[in-house]
Amino acid sequence: MAGEQVIEGQAIELSPVASTSSTHRDRDRDRKLKGAGMGRDDKHIYEVRGESPPDDPEHQFQGKYINAAEDATAVLPDSADDSPYPEVRAVVPPTDDPTLPVNTFRAWFLGIIAVVIGAGVNQFFSMRYPSVTITSLVVQLLAYPLGNALAHILPLVTFDLGPNLGGRWTLNPDRKFNIKEHTLVTIMSNISYTAAWATDIIQAQVAFYNQPAPYGYQILLVLTCQLFGLGVAGLVSDVLVKPASMVWPSTLANVALFQTLHDRSNTIANGWRITRFKYFLIVFAASFVWYWFPGYLFTALSYFTWICWAAPNNVVVNQLFGQVQGLGFFPVTFDWSQIAYNLSPILYPFNAQVNTILGWFIFFAVLPPILYYTNTFQSAYLPMSSATVYDNTGAEYDATRIMRNGAFAQDLYEAYSPPFLPVTYAIAYSTGFAVLAAAPVYVYLNYGSLIWGALRGRGGLDVHARLMERYRSVPKWWYAVILLAVYGATIGTMEGYAIGWPVWAITLALGMVVFFVLPIGVVYAITNQNTNQMTVLGQIISGYSLPGRPIVALTFKFYAYTGISQAVSFSQDMKLGMYMKLPKITVFWAQLVACVVGALVQVGILIFMLENVEGICTLDQADGFTCPQGRTNYAASVIWGAVGPQRLYSPGKIYSGLMHMFWIGALAPLITWLLLKKFPTNRILKNLNWVVIFGGTGNYPPATGVNYTSWFVVGAFFNYYLKRRRSAWWQKYAYVTSAALDAGLAIAGIVIFFALGYSGVGGLEWWGNSVWQETADARGTAWLRMPEKGYFGPDMWK
Repeated sequence: MAGEQVIEGQAIELSPVASTSSTHRDRDRDRKLKGAGMGRDDKHIYEVRGESPPDDPEHQFQGKYINAAEDATAVLPDSADDSPYPEVRAVVPPTDDPTLPVNTFRAWFLGIIAVVIGAGVNQFFSMRYPSVTITSLVVQLLAYPLGNALAHILPLVTFDLGPNLGGRWTLNPDRKFNIKEHTLVTIMSNISYTAAWATDIIQAQVAFYNQPAPYGYQILLVLTCQLFGLGVAGLVSDVLVKPASMVWPSTLANVALFQTLHDRSNTIANGWRITRFKYFLIVFAASFVWYWFPGYLFTALSYFTWICWAAPNNVVVNQLFGQVQGLGFFPVTFDWSQIAYNLSPILYPFNAQVNTILGWFIFFAVLPPILYYTNTFQSAYLPMSSATVYDNTGAEYDATRIMRNGAFAQDLYEAYSPPFLPVTYAIAYSTGFAVLAAAPVYVYLNYGSLIWGALRGRGGLDVHARLMERYRSVPKWWYAVILLAVYGATIGTMEGYAIGWPVWAITLALGMVVFFVLPIGVVYAITNQNTNQMTVLGQIISGYSLPGRPIVALTFKFYAYTGISQAVSFSQDMKLGMYMKLPKITVFWAQLVACVVGALVQVGILIFMLENVEGICTLDQADGFTCPQGRTNYAASVIWGAVGPQRLYSPGKIYSGLMHMFWIGALAPLITWLLLKKFPTNRILKNLNWVVIFGGTGNYPPATGVNYTSWFVVGAFFNYYLKRRRSAWWQKYAYVTSAALDAGLAIAGIVIFFALGYSGVGGLEWWGNSVWQETADARGTAWLRMPEKGYFGPDMWK
């Protein structure tokens, strides 16, 4: 088949290049492989061994004959010639071609253009409802044809910039856009495509508190908030990036797509002969076409709650089986965006999925009905599940009614209402408390020796880490300078612009980032579960220690949250660079430049919109620019910074009992660890991860049960059944399937939004789009009726 490389009659085994001293062996390999129709143009270095292939061709994978049933589950030692972990072995070749150019004009041009367009568009639409987001997966797809176009257009020129600036810099080295350049563009877009949370602080100040925000303040606020994580990530990279056990599963979908686009080699997998590239195109096209049905034409396929359709006014049925504000007990949906709401289930290790679904069952299947139908927390007067804060009439809490001249007014608060949380929202806060206590205990007990060894430079190196030894490391002092510079600039910004955030509190918030980055990062790298609950802890600490300062409450929580979020994002992309064998210095500059450029673009768009869009951030804004995130965080700043946690969580207050989850969270992993010492072969204890049990459902609410049950069913099918029963197929196609489904969904969502939503065409009006909306679930009907006095809860509050 044209473009494929199926090698017959020889066993071809992937073999890593151990060091730069193996140059002569590399040349010998090339000479041998050219005789077999292969060479350096294939982007991999192979070693031909004079072995006879096994009789069963289905055990071939990526040019290597393997025992499929064993290889997909076996964990190898670090000293092996391939990754210890089957998920990595499935898509990441244990090879490198250091001759491939990376620091090219075409790569940097595409990367910076992608950052400017993506960051700008995402910031623009983040202030609108409904919105759309351009993901880095879209860039990964578009960069391939654009990069190849530039390779054919630009002249062939190379410059030498010296070792500190990445070495040789090439305008256009050849006529082929290679896989490393492609990775560089994707890394630059990855770090800059999420809207900077600091922009929500600015929206709250300018649009809701009517406070001035000078340009210099806005720029420094966003830059410092975004860059602190880079310094932290670099300093802990020996722990979060270098060890083989830090897999970072979500990067494997990127790697699978890179290999699919750039590598046309093919093998037979459980009888399947189709190339991964053709398979990707088929699944991508099917995903794109299919999403038009649940996404626009027949939205009931997304909210497939036929039980609720049959009993639309039965409140209990709708609360248990509904998928809008119910618990979503019916695990069926035909919408990949619902299944992959918490990221693609194919990317999660099966043990992480089991721990997650166990956490969902305990905290969001069993506990909510018990608390709700006993009217604990006065919750039965509210929807069963919602991420909205309510007042005592069941309406959304109006934070403006307790503010006077931008400050909290006790008399207005007493005349209005205390805030009330739906039962799942209250539980979500409690599991957040548990995660914050469980993560350090779990990680330092179970991975303390790995962390200590890595920090001392005594950790083992797998094949990918050994291959990266040929590339110069980024000096740690570079990252230390960034960290200290951001720390100083943050203090200067807050003091210079009189925000009221004292130095000790700034130090505490950034110190929390340093303390929690390893517990959160290690769990994320191993399980693909992001348990970053710094918003919870930041709100609690700032609310108790700095009461009556809503802007400080926002800055405290977002510096803590964004510091962790950016640190793990930078670490994740460093691992992607390691898998794809990008020079470390080049990755450093790409991340730094992309972060700075993206932040400046977002600030520029924000300033322009706040000053030029009429009625910006008002609910009746003509074009829908209501600032939904800014409005939500404004309300949060009032509740946590003005009302304060002392009125909600202090002893004797309505939600005080939830604070027990702090000690429960710390104790659970400790008890499990002690039991494991006594019963070291117990499989349940070995796979029990309390951080994931508490934190794996971190998107709940607004996520509902269907986002976890359907996610688990699909994940178990791929990563338990197929991985064991169709091992070769799983290795060849599983991550390609994930990438294709996500890519088709992303492109279809963008087309639908711009072609039909943003243009004003609107949705189709028929039974298939309305049946699920005409239910008690969609209406958010509460179980208990409002008392005759017109409100629920206490008659007086302080």
